Amino acid sequence: MTDAAIATRTRDSIAPALATFLVLGCALSWYPWVLHLMGRPGNGGPNPLGLLLAALIAAAVDLGWRGSAGVLRRMVRLKAPSRVWLTALLLPFAALAVGVAAGSAAGVSIRFAPPHWSDLFDRLVFALLFVALGEEPAWRGFLLPLLQRRFAPVAATLLLSAVWAVWHLPLMGGEFAWDVVPFFLLSLVGAAFVLSWMFNASNSTLPGMAMHALLNTASAGYVFTLVARADLERFWLIYGGVWLAAGILTIASTRGRLGACRPPATEP
Repeated sequence: MTDAAIATRTRDSIAPALATFLVLGCALSWYPWVLHLMGRPGNGGPNPLGLLLAALIAAAVDLGWRGSAGVLRRMVRLKAPSRVWLTALLLPFAALAVGVAAGSAAGVSIRFAPPHWSDLFDRLVFALLFVALGEEPAWRGFLLPLLQRRFAPVAATLLLSAVWAVWHLPLMGGEFAWDVVPFFLLSLVGAAFVLSWMFNASNSTLPGMAMHALLNTASAGYVFTLVARADLERFWLIYGGVWLAAGILTIASTRGRLGACRPPATEP
């Protein structure tokens, strides 16, 4: 496909690629949940790697082989501004620290205990090579730039957040108890704005993958295990508020551009 053809295709409707991604994303990642509902043993959680496969196929529908190659290139692109990498590596711990400090001040019962480093390392590897590897190239490496061809960055991120939230449906009522789901969604929306800025500022999904993996590991693998079960809902409210504040600050500090200072490029 020539550069001129790519430019023309870029101006065309995003509907075929979007529909392909939404349908295949659910089919290829929700099948464990469907099997679980049919009585198969297991937790029924979604398979994030199905999202990656859906993104590669939808990118090919959109821009041919160059679209799929673009998704793959963004997964291995190390070059990114230092502020993006610092955010990826430090913000997960900062958000959790603020949440713990605010929770303690609000009377949330938090019993500190030394972490089990070997367990956390195993969790980190799993989160990076399964969860983040599947989700970030799909959400940020494919869906975000696709939506930003038709919508401003803030609107595109809100639309992406809605899809991202629905995708977590198999985990609701299980990994996320129903009483904390609203606050989990607050954290998801706030984090989405931060991740959009990180991607737009770097055109790489690696920093987002790192942040996603670190956050999942440090939160579910350690901090949330310290909170008394009776106080989890209140802690989730505080923690969701921390991430929502981070998202609002990202919007304000970038004046709504979220790192997209130039029109979307046609380069995949």
